[in-house]
Amino acid sequence: MASSYSVKKNKSKGQSKKPILITQNPIMEELIAKVKLVAKTSATLLITGENGTGKEVLAQLVHYYSDRRDNELVAINCGAIPTDLVESELFGHEKGAFTGAHAQKKGCFELAHQSTLFLDEIGEMPKSIQVKLLRAVELGSFRRVGGQEEIEVDVTLISATNKVLFDQVQSGSFREDLFYRLNVIELYVPPLRHRKEDIPLLVEFYKNHFVESYNMGDIEFNDQIMDMFLSYDWPGNVRELKNVVERSIVLSEGAEVDMDVIPSRIHRGENIYPVCSSNPYDKIIQIPIGTSLEEIERRVIDQTLYSVDNNKTEAAKILGFTRKTLHNKLSKYASEEKETND
Repeated sequence: MASSYSVKKNKSKGQSKKPILITQNPIMEELIAKVKLVAKTSATLLITGENGTGKEVLAQLVHYYSDRRDNELVAINCGAIPTDLVESELFGHEKGAFTGAHAQKKGCFELAHQSTLFLDEIGEMPKSIQVKLLRAVELGSFRRVGGQEEIEVDVTLISATNKVLFDQVQSGSFREDLFYRLNVIELYVPPLRHRKEDIPLLVEFYKNHFVESYNMGDIEFNDQIMDMFLSYDWPGNVRELKNVVERSIVLSEGAEVDMDVIPSRIHRGENIYPVCSSNPYDKIIQIPIGTSLEEIERRVIDQTLYSVDNNKTEAAKILGFTRKTLHNKLSKYASEEKETND
């Protein structure tokens, strides 16, 4: 991707490599069976589920099993596009349509002609653009920004969200007519905590992947660590598990993963559950009554760091600390853990 909001296409012409979805869970296997049925049609599909569950992989599987697989799937993250560029990214623009439009540009609808268009984080679509998206989906045509010509396209549309769109309809932030147009068929991807039998398979898969990628010798996760993984609920789902496996392999020495490289939140079994009744995908830290203020602060800091991919400057800003204060607190926690382990 040239930028954080650019259209993403498959790297090679034609769909030759099958997307990998690792599972032995009956619900997931049933989901894959539904994917194969949906792929025989051009029905509009909505994929729902928490962040990190594999919604984009499922979209890639739909494309792979479809008769459009010889053309490239086009994917775009609606939440990563600056609001003033959303329309241009979706529908393209003509030269001179606005300041900075130095040449004609095709949008992702046009790029996905006779293929599949994947709109990730559709719940983040600005309401001002939603009516134009609805028109394009219903009519199969659109105009570029600044253009007069009506461009017709043949696109299979797949959307995904970690939000509850119906709640957004109720609150007025998402158009009801667009919701029903996108939600012709809904496929829900369950979180990893509801399919823990997949954890050993995923650990083995990602272990082999990173060992090969980094040209390292084989390394094993012992039974104690695997039991810890199975006890943990993985609020970040498969994406979190993948990151933990990579970290463990990179930081360990010898033929076995070191226990002390496993993140402290997993040692402590701290989980974050979707418990908000208005939106079951909102992440909330559950703090048991009787927890000390110091421990509450520690949990909030851990989760904030996780939410920003361990960017300490960003985490400090969110928490209202200086970066030095955050560093001091983390050093203190590390010292306490070391004393406990010793």
